[in-house]
Amino acid sequence: MSGPRLVVKLGGSFTASARLGDWLARIAASRGVLLVPGGGPFADAVRATQPLIGYDEEAAHDMAMMAMAQFGRALVSLAPALELAASLTRIASVCGRGGIAVAVPWPMLAAEPSLPRRWDVTSDAIALWLARHFATPLLVIKQVSAEAGATPRSLAAAGVIDRFFPVLAEGFAPPIHLAGPADVPAAPALDPASLPGRALGMTVVA
Repeated sequence: MSGPRLVVKLGGSFTASARLGDWLARIAASRGVLLVPGGGPFADAVRATQPLIGYDEEAAHDMAMMAMAQFGRALVSLAPALELAASLTRIASVCGRGGIAVAVPWPMLAAEPSLPRRWDVTSDAIALWLARHFATPLLVIKQVSAEAGATPRSLAAAGVIDRFFPVLAEGFAPPIHLAGPADVPAAPALDPASLPGRALGMTVVA
């Protein structure tokens, strides 16, 4: 096994969800998974203080990535099988031996030129960027489920995922699934070949 078999984005809104433990247990029981945490209330604090302090979009982007690391650290405390990983090499190493890596995106991706440093890019796009890098399926776990026929573009327009996500999704071959709280699988671990939730239709680019 080389690198992650699956990238999982766990929305920060699950900090206040009764289903957090259910999803976390299945992630922790899986092998070779890269978990990308959302920012949740930690990122909300960055948004709330930006107009008060006046820091720019680049600073807010960096701070929001730090917020993802805060939620990730909390998840590691709840599930000790998870391991924080602050570099692509570390992610590949942890997942390559069958472990569960938790992405620490800052400063790992702070200067990544393909990720604009603005609020259009959140943990959604960062998770997809990592899935692209490792050429692996992506499971996005949110507080809402996808409707039939949903695409990255339609979900971004509805505010379910960030606006940069559809840009990264163009030309991405592995499957992308969106799962809601009720989509917790009955199986004790996640199977990359049979992901929960709904597969997103991809927009064909001429």
